[in-house]
Amino acid sequence: MNELASLIGGRASVQWRPGIVSLLVLVAGFCALGCERQVAEPADQLPTAIGVPTSNLEDAAVADYDPDVDYFPDKVTIRHSSQIEIEYHGHYKLARVETEGMGEEFEFVLVQRGTPVPEVRRDALVVQVPVTRFSLGTFRYGRAAEMLGVVDRLVGFGNHTHASVPAILELFETGKLKRNFNLEAIAERGTEAHFGWYFPAGLSRSSTDRRLGIPGIPMAEHLEPTALARAEWLKLFALFFNKERAAEQVFEEIEQAYEEARALIADVETRPKVLVGGPEKDGWSLHGGRNLGAQMIADAGGEYLWSDNPSGEGSVTVPFEAALEGARKADVWLIGPDFTFSFGTRLEEQTIDNPRYGFIPAVSSQRVFVGNAGYPDGVNPWWDYALVEPHLELLDLMAILHPESHGDRELRFYHQLESLAKRESREGADSRVPDP
Repeated sequence: MNELASLIGGRASVQWRPGIVSLLVLVAGFCALGCERQVAEPADQLPTAIGVPTSNLEDAAVADYDPDVDYFPDKVTIRHSSQIEIEYHGHYKLARVETEGMGEEFEFVLVQRGTPVPEVRRDALVVQVPVTRFSLGTFRYGRAAEMLGVVDRLVGFGNHTHASVPAILELFETGKLKRNFNLEAIAERGTEAHFGWYFPAGLSRSSTDRRLGIPGIPMAEHLEPTALARAEWLKLFALFFNKERAAEQVFEEIEQAYEEARALIADVETRPKVLVGGPEKDGWSLHGGRNLGAQMIADAGGEYLWSDNPSGEGSVTVPFEAALEGARKADVWLIGPDFTFSFGTRLEEQTIDNPRYGFIPAVSSQRVFVGNAGYPDGVNPWWDYALVEPHLELLDLMAILHPESHGDRELRFYHQLESLAKRESREGADSRVPDP
């Protein structure tokens, strides 16, 4: 993946027939069926291209629109995600998202700058591409932005405490990104696309987004059933920047790395039983059996104790007593990034040092792992990197579940919890100075 990041870390050069420099502004909004056809006004920051492009215009607008020209010679193909559907129509792209298990549908019409806006359905979101200013309400796409070479277009980032990508940290350090986040501020910075975390009920903030003129794109990769389906949301993200060629190259590397890692453990004979999550107010929160977290445990050579749970949700609640009954068989307890928020900084006290859980084999053998490499005070790189480098998370899980064959690997996202007694014993031994 390092070679790939080096290959596309900066902006790829765009080839087109010689053109002239002009100006183009964003047109982003909602166009009802029967609305008047428009052509975007010129904007200062983009050159224009004439003729037939030999690759997607990543940094340019069209100067001489021709309805017979394919303005997107570079395309992506969706092979894993069941939520995303993409169509190409010469000068615009149609992307549909139907959220898994939720039944909500969103449609995005991405129009090449300098070409007409087509007639679209009333609730479709029209965005001119390539986008030159964007914001992230979900910090899952920080590493994706870096790999596609579009970090310099970022004008807003959700919770800065989650940032771990060096290029984004530099934007904060130099003051190009502010350490406060609200939609009003994002609107003032002229964001052309705001990528947010999808949650059900029609995106409760969408009306606010529209009132402020912010094109909101709900990203629902967390509803996917496999790691590769989740990673494929990189391609949807890339559509907004005309970065299809780079996205296909990145994803090929992602897919190959994941499959190679999974093959290392495919013939394992012993599969440790895995408990996930932890106690909540109304029971025990864990992965549904059809969720990608459950699938990754299987891919890493483990047996998820709730694999027969029919839900595809990342977090479902089961009765506390039922969870503890299953926990009696758990060889390993994984507290993934999705669950660490409920524990705060008292994780050891509530888990490995909690006498009520002493009967759990994973606790008595000290095989409790938390999916936050920066716990308790540092940044968790999982949020930035796991989406586009799922093989790293898989290798972590393989090392945790099969230390006999993969235990020499340094963990990237997880770390092993240490009981207070063991920690005091180790620290005491470290502090003893040998006699001269």
